[in-house]
Amino acid sequence: MTDDHRTAPTLIYRGTSLGAAELATIQEFFDDDFSRGVVGVAHRVCTYFGWSRPNGQMPLVSCAVFLRRIGKSGLLRLPGRRVSLHPRPQLRDDHVEILKSLGPVPGMVECQPDGPFNVRPIHPEEYDGFRLHLQRYHYLGFQKPAGESICYAAFLGSELVSLLVWGAAVRLSLHRDRFIGWDSPTRERGLNWVVNNSRFLVLPWIRRTCLASRVLSANLRRLSQDWQQAYAHPVWLAETFVDLARFKGTCYRASNWRYLGLTRGFSRSRHGPRGFIRHGQPKAVFVYPLHRHALALLREGLPGSESVLARTA
Repeated sequence: MTDDHRTAPTLIYRGTSLGAAELATIQEFFDDDFSRGVVGVAHRVCTYFGWSRPNGQMPLVSCAVFLRRIGKSGLLRLPGRRVSLHPRPQLRDDHVEILKSLGPVPGMVECQPDGPFNVRPIHPEEYDGFRLHLQRYHYLGFQKPAGESICYAAFLGSELVSLLVWGAAVRLSLHRDRFIGWDSPTRERGLNWVVNNSRFLVLPWIRRTCLASRVLSANLRRLSQDWQQAYAHPVWLAETFVDLARFKGTCYRASNWRYLGLTRGFSRSRHGPRGFIRHGQPKAVFVYPLHRHALALLREGLPGSESVLARTA
């Protein structure tokens, strides 16, 4: 172990303090066996420290991202990228053709859908179509979210009209953290109870007045319950970041989200230092409490604890 590791600063991940001794143990995991890559090491690390989500599953993807980040900071020595004997398959030819041919079905703006309104999580067999639609029609495309996430689809009658992605909260957000009243330790404990709306798309040929705010409101009404069912814990606060150079955030304002201010022009990235990269485009920060005592629940103790609920009743 080098002097850098003996003098390494203490990090905190999932409520665990990681000092020089803990980093040395993680380094041994990397040095001992890297045949399954960073995710394989993340499995050993999660087992060693007892890290798990409320539903009992290991946070392998988010842990792997964390390990890569501290590796780039120089606190760990990560082996070179291994060459897989079974490389991840690219888009199949038929998917490429679908992506190329996706167009404004039914083809005319005048032909607007009608019928019962429904917002629900997508089914597993719908994932490819969901991904392809976002890749084609959302300006940011689609990137599979790390950690806990739920993808939603909205329908009018039998026709798809909107798609949404909810995933892990941004780790650092000055305006959000001030709004909640978080210090660093409390934020680390409470982040699992904040959810980020990373994608929201109304398909470009749909022209229904107030549809975006209607979709958003319906999604918010069921979001925490769906999270409880999927991950064995609720979520108390929703957040999103709107590029004001492209949008005004009208549907969020109409759905009673609260505007908190502008970011400093950074975004989340697996490849940037400390998990962020500067893009120079400040975005508007909006939040929406999913419980009437959301701030108290996030500010005190473990979110969702009976004692906090009792004190705020």
